[in-house]
Amino acid sequence: MWRVTASQIKFSMNDTPDYHKYKKRGAYYILAGAVLIFFVLGLNGIFFGTKDTVYSQEPARKSSSGIEDQTESEDGMWDGPILFYKGNGQPVHLILVEKAIQKLHLYGYDGRYHLIKSYTCSTGENRGKKHEEKDSKTPEGIYFNIKTYRDSKITLFGDRAFRLNYPDPFDDLECNRGNGIFIHGSNRVVKPFSTNGCIVLSNPDLADLDKRINLKKVPVIIGERLPYRFEPAGNNMSQFIPLFKKAMIPEHYASLKSEFRYITLLGFQKRVVALSAIRIKDAGDILGFSRLFLARPDKNFLVLLKREWNEEKFVGKSG
Repeated sequence: MWRVTASQIKFSMNDTPDYHKYKKRGAYYILAGAVLIFFVLGLNGIFFGTKDTVYSQEPARKSSSGIEDQTESEDGMWDGPILFYKGNGQPVHLILVEKAIQKLHLYGYDGRYHLIKSYTCSTGENRGKKHEEKDSKTPEGIYFNIKTYRDSKITLFGDRAFRLNYPDPFDDLECNRGNGIFIHGSNRVVKPFSTNGCIVLSNPDLADLDKRINLKKVPVIIGERLPYRFEPAGNNMSQFIPLFKKAMIPEHYASLKSEFRYITLLGFQKRVVALSAIRIKDAGDILGFSRLFLARPDKNFLVLLKREWNEEKFVGKSG
């Protein structure tokens, strides 16, 4: 098993990675203003493995049926979408969308993955990853609901819609264009590969999904195929979590006492997102929600592209 010690980590705010690895010109402008964090370690040993893979609809089984169709990657496959999780005893939820089979899967994770339900969906009429505006393709990556629309009048777009944060910092890095990507319903029969790029479910299915989870807090991972092995997240990242925690808290709160309610690391290809809820008592007892968007341009680097921070008044037991 691969091992690394803290002395092997390079934590720098000044050095820059080998920019020629970014193929598109826009990356220079984004990275020029970004905060850079470099972890010089064998990330393949943490995030990737060499075992046979299965697709997300069969998390508990290992079958050779998934091998022939698995998505090829330069660096291999992740054991699971969750790279690290330390929570408050509550399970976390994930939405996985596999475009190739037109399925949306809802998962729970409490140390093991549990498939809660799968729904038939439709994605962009043109295959492949979204790059341009009006290309009728569905983006691929780790996304979040940023706005919810509800209407008692059922229309072509259903009675509810959940806007995703496309383009996100990774898409900006890759110069992916366009906007207005939703998970929404429809009052028509859901036909495969028939949307302008959105993820569409039938109205009853979307209503069922909506009642099961708070979509505002659930990550949505979209891919052509999601060949995860669905193995529990290990502890390989434990010694690096203090570095993530330091980056998660805004500078004006850095000197105050903080309590991390949970911390989760998600992975998809070369994209990593770290999530946390952080209670800061000395700032009027607020609860902050932090997201770190980390690109992986090279196996020896993680680059912090952006931190997003939102806060609200803490509501809960004191102490």
